[in-house]
Amino acid sequence: MAASPDYEQAGELKFGQVGIANLRVRTLDPQRLAEEMADRVKRAPKLFARAAVVVDFGGLSQCPDAGQTRALLEALRGAGVLPVALAYGTSAIEALSEQVGLPLLAKFRAAYERDGELPAAPAPAPAAPAAPA
Repeated sequence: MAASPDYEQAGELKFGQVGIANLRVRTLDPQRLAEEMADRVKRAPKLFARAAVVVDFGGLSQCPDAGQTRALLEALRGAGVLPVALAYGTSAIEALSEQVGLPLLAKFRAAYERDGELPAAPAPAPAAPAAPA
């Protein structure tokens, strides 16, 4: 007697929002970036320790090369954060993501910190009007 086929999925894939940070890189100095991120991890370890980070090179005048990017990624890892993707911006960033082995997040939007503070929470949705009695 033949065994019946197993139609159960081996894994369920869902797409949704996750708590992920976006780091807009403004310098190609790995030491400076690592020191800054290590300080943030130290001040708020539960918030930043091993934080998943999308690296965004949109704050630079030109796309870094693969060697510069690898140095920055290693510096971030050494500071206690976890780079998980690059933010899409140009075809050069797309090629760079392949060279360094990180995926692209094409539609990632982030609220950036202002004056060193975390972004404010979004305003609550307005209440629905009361139904007529």
